[in-house]
Amino acid sequence: MIATQHLGYQTYLDRLRAQPTEEHPAEPYPQGVAQAVLLSLDMIRASDQSGVCAALMAMTAVLSAAGVRKDLLQAAGQAGVLVSSGHRVATALVDRALEHLADWSLLSFSLDGRTVIVHRLVSRVIREELSRSHRLTMVCRRAASLLEARAHALAGSPDRLAIRDIPEQVTALASAARPEADEELARVLLRLRFFALYHLIELGDSATQAVAVGEPLTADLERILGPDHPDTLNSRNSLAAAYQAAGRVADAIPLFEQTLVGRERLLGPEHPDTLTSQNNLAAAYEDAGRGAEARLLYELTLAARERLLGADHPSTLNSRGNLAASYREAGRVADAIPLLEQTLAARQRVLGPDHPDTMNSRNNLAAAYREAGRVADAIPLVERTLATRERLLGANHPSTLNSRNNLAAAYRETGRVGEAIPLYERNLAACERLLGVDHPRTLGTRNNLAAAYRAVGRVDEAILLFEQTLAARERLLGPDHPDTVTTRKKLALAYQDVDRAP
Repeated sequence: MIATQHLGYQTYLDRLRAQPTEEHPAEPYPQGVAQAVLLSLDMIRASDQSGVCAALMAMTAVLSAAGVRKDLLQAAGQAGVLVSSGHRVATALVDRALEHLADWSLLSFSLDGRTVIVHRLVSRVIREELSRSHRLTMVCRRAASLLEARAHALAGSPDRLAIRDIPEQVTALASAARPEADEELARVLLRLRFFALYHLIELGDSATQAVAVGEPLTADLERILGPDHPDTLNSRNSLAAAYQAAGRVADAIPLFEQTLVGRERLLGPEHPDTLTSQNNLAAAYEDAGRGAEARLLYELTLAARERLLGADHPSTLNSRGNLAASYREAGRVADAIPLLEQTLAARQRVLGPDHPDTMNSRNNLAAAYREAGRVADAIPLVERTLATRERLLGANHPSTLNSRNNLAAAYRETGRVGEAIPLYERNLAACERLLGVDHPRTLGTRNNLAAAYRAVGRVDEAILLFEQTLAARERLLGPDHPDTVTTRKKLALAYQDVDRAP
């Protein structure tokens, strides 16, 4: 400020000491910090007729202290929630205002320039000023409106960083706001917390965080809206899914059961949401080892969806696949195969032969054929899947490596070991290059190649690979791990082949 305003030091001190602040004995901080921040804000307001600078500081003050994405603030300008007039603010003007605020040391940027960072104490000073001037609720409403639109826009988006940012910002806003003073804000915050839960579950790697968000949200919805309100049922269902993803299936099952009962009572037994709950409960039963109960629910869900939605509806196809998987888990592969054949035929017809869901169906049917001893039927399916994945995903994609390994294993099962070996060799080279020589997947591939070498009489090469695998597994897993023991036995057999003592 001294440099920008060409002030003398004493003049600055006089203005600083004249800046009014309030004491906060519960959470004290140096009064001079508040005075400096507020004085800078006064100068900013005096020089910024558009009001964008002050609006940006207010918006960032109620969002995450870990940082606010610049594109979120640009979206606020485009949405008309930055300034009181509701007019849109051009992206270029938002960027200039942020640069101006950075020059005044009120904020800074991340190293890549994509995130705006405001010190926690600066944000706190601004929030307290907003509260004194009765503007905090208004700013929180604008931020909530922005985040709600953002959450809707990101549904299904591949931008995982932007999706991960939603729960962070919602949590910060819920902490900054005072929803008890504004009923509409309280409702929006509840919706935002549910969006945060939804996005955390969709990420697939944030189950613990999803549980932390979902438990208090579900409790609040039950208290405010009642246990059978649709929003409460949705939140309970999402919390159950988070428990299941976190490996807490025993906690998930009661919530899935309550949700199913509530939806049956409110919506009827054949409503799509009820059938979804029935399917979710079946999956939880399966995870908990309660396969008979799971299969009964899968059968009921499949019958209802076939009758209501048709044989080729995506939900019907999912149900058919789930029931087939449950049959396979129970050793009833003969019952699973017709379902898998129907699913593959429908997906090829509806989605096309190269759709990821079609390829997964083809892969599942091939696996079932192999389990049933019908390896000759499986091989053409695996060959086609491998060719498609190599063409669409590339030779070294994890799914391609899986398909190549499956085809090599199928060739070995039918005695075509000579055709399996080049596939194993190619996979081993890719795994060593991409994952490292000691990665579990690399060790498994090396072990498979060694077994194939031994089967065709290339025992010295097999022994070398078995020795490498055994040494790595002893070092990484320990001498008594089942995989280590299995490798040691295979090496001993290879030694016997050449009459060598280990």
